[in-house]
Amino acid sequence: TQTLNPKALCRLSIVNADRPSEILIDTLVKPEWPVSNHRTWVNGIGSQDLEHVQFTLQHAQQFMMALCSDQTVIVGHAVHNDLKALRMIHHCVVDTAMLFAHAGEEEGSTPSLKNVAYGVLKGREMPEVHDSVNDARVSLECALFWRERDGVVEPVEKVFSRN
Repeated sequence: TQTLNPKALCRLSIVNADRPSEILIDTLVKPEWPVSNHRTWVNGIGSQDLEHVQFTLQHAQQFMMALCSDQTVIVGHAVHNDLKALRMIHHCVVDTAMLFAHAGEEEGSTPSLKNVAYGVLKGREMPEVHDSVNDARVSLECALFWRERDGVVEPVEKVFSRN
């Protein structure tokens, strides 16, 4: 039977951490099942964008296996969602959702990337619709900010609500 997967992979975007302007891959991924909700308002991807896509989850997994060793550090925001969508286990991650605390929020809550970027990158605003290449670059920048300060960073204010 087909099961609902609200976190299905629809785009794979990887940038080179040594040269963030270099995009290693940025491609749409063919859904395994019929899509009931494209969440276009979140990701900018509509049904017409996916019509002729041939790159599959298996292709994405093969790319990641070729790219990553057990020493490769994957940097991102809420990386567990990305790994789950890829159906991939990887233990060497830097997750900016976990590096920054939410000011005035209950313990365990994580700030959005939009709030982290705004708070630590001097008011940088992110677009309303997610761009996964931009998200990758901004996550990397935020992780480097955290590292440069040896993890001594102020909690992030909640300026924007999540979609």
